[in-house]
Amino acid sequence: MASTSPWEVSLILYILGSAVKWPFRNEKQTAHRDKSKWCEFHGDHGHHTDECVALRREVSHLLKQGYLKDLLTEKGKQTVSKNNDRRQPPSSPPHVKVINVISGGSDICGLTYSAAKRHARDGPNQDAVPKELRHPRDAELEAMPITFDDADLGDDRDIHHDGLVISLTVSNCLLKRVLVDNGCSANILMRGAPENMGIDERDVIRKSTVLVGFSGESKHTMGEVTLPTFAKGVNMPTKFYVIDCPSSYNVILGRPWIHSMKAVPSSFQQSLKFPTKWGVQEIKGDRRIARECYKTSLKPRKAEA
Repeated sequence: MASTSPWEVSLILYILGSAVKWPFRNEKQTAHRDKSKWCEFHGDHGHHTDECVALRREVSHLLKQGYLKDLLTEKGKQTVSKNNDRRQPPSSPPHVKVINVISGGSDICGLTYSAAKRHARDGPNQDAVPKELRHPRDAELEAMPITFDDADLGDDRDIHHDGLVISLTVSNCLLKRVLVDNGCSANILMRGAPENMGIDERDVIRKSTVLVGFSGESKHTMGEVTLPTFAKGVNMPTKFYVIDCPSSYNVILGRPWIHSMKAVPSSFQQSLKFPTKWGVQEIKGDRRIARECYKTSLKPRKAEA
């Protein structure tokens, strides 16, 4: 087959099910795999679904076996098209593992005091893409209304000060204790997390960046690493600064990730909402884990010798 159309992909992934010979997933991590691309057939990164050679071969094989023929008619195509319009976001990648106020340098605002001062003086980023040249999909997502109401509170409506702590799929691992903090200007990955996730040290760029804390204390990072984050169908390469310090969280997601996702976090409603081509999607916070993290952060630490 020369190409794989969207309706054929939909049939393979969502209708035939057990009739499909699903490929084995390559568990070996490689730095050469393009983490910005996601294949639903393989359930892995490296290429887009509509570029998948294995999927095309499987479609051809199923056609020879007598599958799909009823759906090759115009009526069948229309039925599949309607199903695709109602299709939900693709499910999260299979998790190979579950891994149970900071400010810092920003790629846009600058990594140093002088760069930040220059950014404040010059105003908006001069290198930003002009509005008229942006992709139409961006404008469509930005125009999608995001609202919160009483229904978002659920049954637990007591007044609280809990932070927004979620679980998120990062590099095919279900990462728990992820703090969403719009007061943080960087995405932070604690040192223990990549070790537990099995991230190859070669994937971590040894580049030290200074992060500045609430009271003005500075902390040098160990390096930076770009990992795919998967949220309700949206696969986004995300740069994290790796730091070595005690923390009750595995990850702190700051404004770079929040703004890239066009997300709106609400710690009061314990909800993170963001626009997608499937409509507004939501990730709920876990107040129990948020309180455990807060309790851990207040626990006195032994003084260093």
